[in-house]
Parts: sequence; structure tokens; C-alpha cells
Amino acid sequence: MSRPRVLNDDELLDRARDIFWRQGYAATSLRDLTAATGLSSAALYNRFGDKAGLFREVLRRYADTGLSAERLPRLAALPDPRAAITGFFEDLLALSEAANTPSGCLLINTVLDGGAEAPETRALVHERLGEVEVFLRAQIERAKAKGLLPARIDPPVAAEGLFGTVLALRVMARLDPDPVRLRRLIAAGLSPLGLSVPAATSP
Repeated sequence: MSRPRVLNDDELLDRARDIFWRQGYAATSLRDLTAATGLSSAALYNRFGDKAGLFREVLRRYADTGLSAERLPRLAALPDPRAAITGFFEDLLALSEAANTPSGCLLINTVLDGGAEAPETRALVHERLGEVEVFLRAQIERAKAKGLLPARIDPPVAAEGLFGTVLALRVMARLDPDPVRLRRLIAAGLSPLGLSVPAATSP
């Protein structure tokens, strides 16, 4: 009889991510995690230390695969920084409207669900979400330097406003993922910069 395939760390983290994402940190039990990963509690603790340690590794992988490794560098490489900003919100809109993933952002859900009570986890969430604000500020600064935005725009303040829109969008996607409302929210956030996302196409 063949032995069951041994999952690598990325596969384990993805399976654990799906449980944490659907149920939240507090509601996810060790039994849930062992059932999802096929590992014993001793094996999980041996690899990740404890539940909180496993969760932090899940958050790191979630941020790496969703932000750092692909989305932000790809958008930052666009010649027009305005397209980088609107492209980011188009991506978020697509994620928020997707029916095949749990609702909301796992990083933001972690704060709302109380999963960020541990100082190490809170610091990690703050750091990784902060990458979004840094990206937005950099694109606003690029756009202003190119003369593509009004001179009155203050990049740090404008980036704070857009970052707030990101947070609101992902929370709204969790509570009421109505595409019309989500697009209105994005439009309100982008309008001070004279930007917008494409209107939804009719089916």
C-alpha cells in the first residue's frame, strides 16, 4: 500500500489559511487544523510552535502571495502611476466580488475577529497592511512629480485617505458585498485625485 503524500509547508499553510479565513482565529480549533492538514497536533506544534505561530506563518504567506510577491510589484512597474492606483482597486474589487473565496481580507479580518491580540501578530498585521499605504503613497508621489495630479494634492494625506478606502472596502465586502455599493465606495475614495475605476459592464 502506498504511503499518503506528505504535504510541504506551503500546502499546509494554504489548508490552514482556508480554515482560519472561514472561521476566524478564535473559532478555529486544533481539531479543525489537524483535520484540514492531516497532521497530528504534535506534528503541527513541532513545525510551527503553537496555534499562534502557525497563524502568523499563514498570514505571512497570505500577504506574500497576495501583495508582496505579485500584485504590488506588478502595479508599481506600470509607466502611469495613476493606472497603478486604479489597477490596485480593480484587483480589490475583483477579489471582493469573487464567490470562490471567503469574504474580506484575512489580515483585516484578523483585527476584527480578535486574532491580532498577540503583540507579534498585531505587529505583523500592521507591517503587512502598511505595505499597501506605502505603495499608494509612492504612486501618488510619482503621479504628482509627473504633473498628473493637481498641485494641491498632499501625498501622505491622500495616501491615508486611499488606505482608509481599502480598509472600508474589504470590511464592506465582508458585511455586504454588493458590487454597486463597493464601486460607489471606491469612486468616493478616488474622486479627490480625479481618478475612477471602469464602470461595471452589463451582463
